[in-house]
Amino acid sequence: MPKAPALVGKLAETFMGRRARVLRAAQVAPHFLEVEFHAEPPTGGWQPGHEVQVRATATEGRRYNVRTVEAADRITILAVLHGDGPGARWLRNLRPGTETTLLAGRYVPLRVTGTRRLLIGDGSALGTLDAVASADPHAPTVLVEAPSDAVEKLRRRWPRYRFLAALADNPGVTIRSWLDESIRREELTGIDGVLLLGHAQSIQCQREALLGAGLLERRAITTRPYWSTGKVGL
Repeated sequence: MPKAPALVGKLAETFMGRRARVLRAAQVAPHFLEVEFHAEPPTGGWQPGHEVQVRATATEGRRYNVRTVEAADRITILAVLHGDGPGARWLRNLRPGTETTLLAGRYVPLRVTGTRRLLIGDGSALGTLDAVASADPHAPTVLVEAPSDAVEKLRRRWPRYRFLAALADNPGVTIRSWLDESIRREELTGIDGVLLLGHAQSIQCQREALLGAGLLERRAITTRPYWSTGKVGL
């Protein structure tokens, strides 16, 4: 969740900015907003999972990931409306026709090892998880912790994924319980690559559980924190 002086943000827009216009903004489940942009492509073109940054305020940026590429200059982003942070306020103000700037460089894919993969994250990572899973020919196991009032709609839209209801004041608890039970039942034997996204403290706990069980080597686990308890929200 980067923060920088306004001048630095302006310079970043000059070198990495891509003109964009909102085509559609729809709430697909409570707290989840899908936005379709007509956006000038960066060098190498848009790719699912492409990281983009926006200037939510003059000094605060927020990062999102492209979920789908509909055409060379049409992309969708799935974002979670988490609290009342700068990113959530920026998202809520988007309407069809809104002009904005997306900051993006050349696509850098996430490093994910193995072929029998487990992808884990919270609501903030759903768009990225979907982009990674959709490109994986081996049908990975995808586990997402989401607000309880969103779980049913998310399950209907992504029936291949497992959605768990988050505890409001204890992010990561339901996923850790699922991991502990799955490890106890030896249901994760054979997993050779794991991707952990979202809440920083939860990622640390999940990695410790996997390593402690002796299921994987450290290099087989890829992590990418998106937010952290005690810091300004999304």
